[in-house]
Amino acid sequence: MQTVSDFFQRYAKAYVATDVNAFAEFISLPSMLLCGHNKTLLTDVDSLQSHVLSQVEKYRQLGVVNAEPVLQHQLRLSDQLQFASVYWRFYDAKDKILFTCHTSYTLQKAAEYWQVVAIILDDEQAAYSRASAS
Repeated sequence: MQTVSDFFQRYAKAYVATDVNAFAEFISLPSMLLCGHNKTLLTDVDSLQSHVLSQVEKYRQLGVVNAEPVLQHQLRLSDQLQFASVYWRFYDAKDKILFTCHTSYTLQKAAEYWQVVAIILDDEQAAYSRASAS
């Protein structure tokens, strides 16, 4: 069985490589993205890929070339579900941290792998805004 930590390492590698096809494995469809009062449903592969591409492009414009996930907290919800709080570090080409943020995930076991069923952007938007303003 894949560990939650291993899942996020693979997720980060696909994210910085813009491997949008890999996200069909990482994110269960439909899935929900929560940010403040906004709720976005990712209902199909096109909406998922569009969301991933827009996020990656936004981060690339800041100079992000690498991302490191640090699993802060993991909570078993059931045999099939886990909650994970992840502290993300986003780096530039000189390995300097551009910004950090927290994101929470609800994961569901699919065969021997985990898949995201919900993403809660705890402070990612605020951290991105601060980084883009500097």
